[in-house]
Amino acid sequence: MTEAQIQELFERLGRLVSATKEHHGEGAAWDYTLPNGETHSYIIRGVKSHEAIQDSVFNLLIWIWNTKDYLKARASALGVTKKMVEDAVNSHAGLTVCADLANRLKHGRLDRESRSGLNPYLGNVSFHVPQSAMGALIFRAFEVEMDVNDSSRIELRLPILDDKGDEISDAFECAAHAIKALESIHDKIEHSV
Repeated sequence: MTEAQIQELFERLGRLVSATKEHHGEGAAWDYTLPNGETHSYIIRGVKSHEAIQDSVFNLLIWIWNTKDYLKARASALGVTKKMVEDAVNSHAGLTVCADLANRLKHGRLDRESRSGLNPYLGNVSFHVPQSAMGALIFRAFEVEMDVNDSSRIELRLPILDDKGDEISDAFECAAHAIKALESIHDKIEHSV
């Protein structure tokens, strides 16, 4: 594994991060049924759908975790033990959570013991749309429609929950911290020689 290949990998991570930060899209819609049986529809135009947001985050989490294997190959090429990479990964809470999430996404479940010990899973995407981002807000019987004219002002959240259902982090924040940790591990490998 060459340094150029590692740099290409970090560039890919940068593109994936950018994709998760791009909020503009065709729109999102969902229904909610109240306890009394009434179903209300919600439509947000001008944003990515929940599924598109999840796909972006899923790809990012999986590539974050794949980066560990690239770094192990780079370490081996430089005569640094792969164990150093594993130990560094296991000492970073964000990376162990990303590992568990990526493995759950790839395999549908955690095949091994949870690295983080939290057995994390992803919650539901939520939008915070400030008034300054709205073009129109329309209320109808059993329906709310919102047109977004500035999607860059929207705040997205994708909570990471532990096995008790308690929120432990946000996927966007966790991914950012994990990438910084991977960069630090990369620097440690390069400076170990």
